[in-house]
Amino acid sequence: MTEIVKVGLVGPKDSVHETMKAAAALEGIELIPFIYKHTEETKNIINQHSERIGHWLFSGPAPYHFALKEQLIDANHGDYILLHGSSLLGTMLDAFMQEGAVLSSISVDSVARQEVLKMLKDFDLEKMEIYTAPELGYIPSEELINYHENLYRSGHIQAALTCVHAVYKGLKERGVPVYRISVSELAAHRAISVIKERSLSDMYRMKQLAMIGVEIIYPSLSQQRKTRFKIERQELAVNRVLIDFAEEVKGSKVGMGNGIYFIYTTRGELELYNKSHHLEEVKEEIFTNSKFQVRIGIGYGRTVTESEQNVRLALDYAREKENGVVINIDEGGTVTEINSSGERLRYSRRSSESKWQEALKGAAISQTVIARIESLSRHYAKDELTALELSQWMNSTERNARRILTELEGIGLAEVAGEESGRRGRPRKLYRLLFEA
Repeated sequence: MTEIVKVGLVGPKDSVHETMKAAAALEGIELIPFIYKHTEETKNIINQHSERIGHWLFSGPAPYHFALKEQLIDANHGDYILLHGSSLLGTMLDAFMQEGAVLSSISVDSVARQEVLKMLKDFDLEKMEIYTAPELGYIPSEELINYHENLYRSGHIQAALTCVHAVYKGLKERGVPVYRISVSELAAHRAISVIKERSLSDMYRMKQLAMIGVEIIYPSLSQQRKTRFKIERQELAVNRVLIDFAEEVKGSKVGMGNGIYFIYTTRGELELYNKSHHLEEVKEEIFTNSKFQVRIGIGYGRTVTESEQNVRLALDYAREKENGVVINIDEGGTVTEINSSGERLRYSRRSSESKWQEALKGAAISQTVIARIESLSRHYAKDELTALELSQWMNSTERNARRILTELEGIGLAEVAGEESGRRGRPRKLYRLLFEA
């Protein structure tokens, strides 16, 4: 059975109608039309329907860039129909027919300048003078209307070509000769195919296996022997919380022994949970009911084996942390640390830097540690620091941070930049990180 993806289609009535006609010939996608009169209405459309629609196709660059600017979507969940030279040529020919003459100067918006120049060259029209709007992104309609009108009133152009419905109407009302650039079937097909593949990829990704590992942090062995029955009651309390959590993420809980539990679910269910919750809440509920602190690691994978390897590795990473962050490792080897405030720090445990591979031979520092420090450096926008600052970044001792900086210096990824001044006692060395060198 063919998977059907649903995509929201946003634009003015005529553009949406043409795109819907083009989509009729394509299988595996259902476009849900949303029509506006003004680009700014895109905000209400997406806000009202984002719960049931994950991907959006826009009739042109204006509504797409408006949605990005307003942070209504990200680039992975939206696209627009790119207007090519063929769309522009068809509109120009229509203008020539209606004006009864070949126009020598026009203004254009919503088409990339390189596309315009390519079209002129391909059809030997390079003598034409074409003014293009200053940028391809979102420009308020009134600004575009003024742009075209000023060029017309000053005698620089004979007509304007626009993709924006409100600009077309506004210029008509002001008596400026204007023609609407229409969406070509080929451009619509290309854009629909791209958003369809992206939606399918996301759909399969949401079905990907996710494993949440929860590990109880037990008291010392001597304490465990003294309070064996109390610990069993505490473990029962942990189990009750985890059963409720597994039900909420539509998963199943498995006890792995030694205070470790795995919850099997899908990436989609876990991401849905994370929209309104934080795994820190699970930790807090476990502590409230059992007085046990726990570590949490998440592993994603294309197979059960890969997911389990990643969740076990995530718990290993979590054991090294003193601040109780949740560790997430995906199928690509990206490690994400999520603190109690929901802030995320990402780095890769699989460095592809060949210079690191060579330099690390014989060094007492791993690629993962280097990648984490590089990510922290970008996060704090700082490339000069002392051992004390690094220890605070990494929640480790100053002695360990000093050792790490010495190792980085030894392999050429750090250098001594000076000493920290203005403090009593022995001055601290100031190191400069050289990841960008």
